[in-house]
Amino acid sequence: MVSHFSRFCKTLLCLALFINSSLLFSQSSEKNKVFGHITHNNKPLQNVKVLVKNTNRKVVTNKEGQYNINASEREVIQYSHVGMEPLEIMVEDVTGFLNVKMNKQVSNLDEVLVNGASDKKTLRVKKRKRNKLSTAYGNIDTKSFSNRAQIIEGKDLWLGSATIVEAIQNQLAFSGYGTAGIRPTGTVYGRSNALWDIDGMIFNGNPPHVDLYDVDYVTILRSVAATTLYGMRGAAGVIIVKTKGASKAQDLKELISSYNQPKYKFDAFPYKYTTLYSKYLEKFRNTPDKDLYSLYKDVVSNYKNTPSFYLDVADFFITEKKNKKLSLKVLKDMKEEFNENPEALKALAYAYEGYGEKKQAIEVYYRIAYLRPSYTQSFRDLANAYVKNKQYKEGWDMYLRYLQRGYKLQDNKGIEQIVYNEMQSLYSQKKDIAKFKEKFIPKSKKESLESDIRVVLEWNTSEAEFAFEFIDPSLNAFEYEHSLAKNSSLIADQKSKGYSSKEFFIYDMKKGDWLINMKYLGNKKYQPTYLKGTVYKNWGRENQTEEIKVFKLADLNKKIQLFRFNSITTPSIQTTTISPAISSN
Repeated sequence: MVSHFSRFCKTLLCLALFINSSLLFSQSSEKNKVFGHITHNNKPLQNVKVLVKNTNRKVVTNKEGQYNINASEREVIQYSHVGMEPLEIMVEDVTGFLNVKMNKQVSNLDEVLVNGASDKKTLRVKKRKRNKLSTAYGNIDTKSFSNRAQIIEGKDLWLGSATIVEAIQNQLAFSGYGTAGIRPTGTVYGRSNALWDIDGMIFNGNPPHVDLYDVDYVTILRSVAATTLYGMRGAAGVIIVKTKGASKAQDLKELISSYNQPKYKFDAFPYKYTTLYSKYLEKFRNTPDKDLYSLYKDVVSNYKNTPSFYLDVADFFITEKKNKKLSLKVLKDMKEEFNENPEALKALAYAYEGYGEKKQAIEVYYRIAYLRPSYTQSFRDLANAYVKNKQYKEGWDMYLRYLQRGYKLQDNKGIEQIVYNEMQSLYSQKKDIAKFKEKFIPKSKKESLESDIRVVLEWNTSEAEFAFEFIDPSLNAFEYEHSLAKNSSLIADQKSKGYSSKEFFIYDMKKGDWLINMKYLGNKKYQPTYLKGTVYKNWGRENQTEEIKVFKLADLNKKIQLFRFNSITTPSIQTTTISPAISSN
């Protein structure tokens, strides 16, 4: 009885803390002083306009490419320069440095030619052509459809539209096509039951919500052309929406089905642990074990504001000195020193998980959730930490709290899909043990709960950028780049919802080795990034296992091998080290 009452009081306290911190968050208007250095091709960029969106706060960079500006949390800083691609970055609670690399603006037009010898030159513009369109029933050749297919580029849609239907209506009217083809009820040319083909998924009537920033292109097929592909269901016409995520094959399960992939060049470096503070670690190497902590205390005052110092020393104590007790004392000091810094605390939580200290990880994730109650990742991380510690009921309750705060599970991407997959797996495997009161209803009866491999990649700072490479046993290389330049819509979604993670699935493993490589692209700061990778083998099955590794990333543009696994070897949980770290050669 006492334990139940104690647990009830703890739950009430937890709710009160979250509510109070949410109020503090919503009322906060304190401005951060944001400093930065803007470059192009590693050279300073002068006269870059730096503007806080929807305000009159603006500055320009000096000849060294430097700037500083005041911005509040959740405000957006815009960067623009003639001939460069404009950028937008949302300010977070910990934002202090934003070092930005700008790229030249690339025209979306295939050809721009100036003809004529007279002063009255004419400009001939050849619009971007799409020879093939992807549909739920395979690719189609646009030439064979002639004028029966109208294509609208995503960049031409008015982003102020409330829905995808309204955006298409506005563009058709602007282009002179008329709006008879698209009506608010989702019909084509006045007929009912038009089909929507959104990234290969078929919808009747009104389409689901589509993020207009994520639309690559829209194709409107007239009834005759549509009937050829879709049968009588397409008699009223079909509207095909292809998002950037689908077009770039962000999900590995789509990548695996691709053909003619580039071959792996065996250009990834092996794991090698290094540290930024080797001169101090050399002193530790020559110090008797009984004096190690005293020596650490003597030098720690010089690095109180450097989270990586604590993690380096802790890793050294546990890997080289085989002294886990001493390592945990260092991590405890770090916890106290960075109690208000959610990014440092997340790296600390990763370290605890890497060492197998699950209860300590829960405490840190709980603190992060207190500091960041508006971040969806806060609830997911805490729920996941409970589940790893076999506290299934507490994990389930935290997932429910995620839903109670108004967060959704409808989207098939991002944090929503990660939470959905984990809730579904937890419910299917542990509902009888934990005796959940609620019932989990899957989106579709046909969807599979299982896969050979599930990979979850998480990082402690939202500004981090990576290029990931997946190598199958046939040495086909499948790439996914998580960067502002290549995936701005996804990063905008991550910033607005507060998450920094990505998952991939391999449904059908071939015999042989799989590799996961990574190239670190930076984080706009003068601090390393900590990346946690979890490989679940036999995801959703009774023999599910997992392997956890934590990486400290400092060197840029060097390809490193993160994981190597195959269909025979069963990975085990790594609990002895945070390494490997990326090396400097």
